[in-house]
Amino acid sequence: MVRWIALMMCCTTLLSPVVSSAPDYYWSAGPALPQATQEIYPAVYGNEIYVAGGLSEGDEGITVKDTVYRLDASSESWQTLTKLPEPRHHAMLVARKDALWSFGGFVTAGDGQWVNTDSILRFDKATGTWEQKSPMPVTLSETVSVVLNDKIHLIGGRTVKGRANGRWHDHTDTDWHGVYDSEAGVWKTATPLPTPRNSACAVEYQGKIHVIGGRQVDAGNLDTHEMYDPSTAQWQTLKPLPKKQAGLACVAYRHSIYVFGGEHFIDGGAVFTHVWRYDIARKKWEQVSTMPMPRHGLGAVVFNDQVWLIGGATRAGADGTSAVVSKFKNMN
Repeated sequence: MVRWIALMMCCTTLLSPVVSSAPDYYWSAGPALPQATQEIYPAVYGNEIYVAGGLSEGDEGITVKDTVYRLDASSESWQTLTKLPEPRHHAMLVARKDALWSFGGFVTAGDGQWVNTDSILRFDKATGTWEQKSPMPVTLSETVSVVLNDKIHLIGGRTVKGRANGRWHDHTDTDWHGVYDSEAGVWKTATPLPTPRNSACAVEYQGKIHVIGGRQVDAGNLDTHEMYDPSTAQWQTLKPLPKKQAGLACVAYRHSIYVFGGEHFIDGGAVFTHVWRYDIARKKWEQVSTMPMPRHGLGAVVFNDQVWLIGGATRAGADGTSAVVSKFKNMN
């Protein structure tokens, strides 16, 4: 209890309400995670936020997590649920009306802590347990996902390029675009992503999919912004992100796209502080705020008309893992 109070005091100090340089935006602190966690993709399901797996730091270095946390709209603290079947990180958590799903991610095996998987897990809220489902057609991690017309789209990410599977350079970027009908358990292939990449972010807005930023295994960060229109099955290149950022998070909020955080590895590496807003109607990017605690490998969801930024790391790479949860609100 003392440790929890100390953590909350720390987070409150770091994230006490701040009015950004643009007075239309407001920051405040949310309930901190039970444990510092990065490389997560949270989801909102049934008016609750879920976080599953990720990476943490301990006495023995980086640890792959199997923990599952849930926060409901009326709670001031996270609840710890039944663990995942095995620890994993960079697994894509997706909420659809029928269930909560986890796709792919890296697990620990003989080759290392970055063994790419084709795993699909379904969370049964009634029993609080995870069920293994038929695997994906590809191994896939660090992908992006949106739900469109009741189907789950997984786009890009990292897949295995040969027999080896366990380290960063055992993988390659993919342009794969799969569409999953979770009711039928059937995959279809859609038009590939024009720029293969991992560690990007994506949103759905007015029936179109935006994929923003990211990196390539052998080429570094990207500022690429591409949009998919399912009515034409075509991708279109839009105005790029102002900076090349990877490990970032984004949401569709108040008729705009907001992008948060990310990292780079140039000159020792650093974490981005920018909050970018993409005005969809004007097709224009602008910086609207600065993050009180910049992070990469964080999750972002829209919950109770605010953007919740969850966990992540304050230094480039696997260091500086954080339990901080901050809330960002457009006051207009």
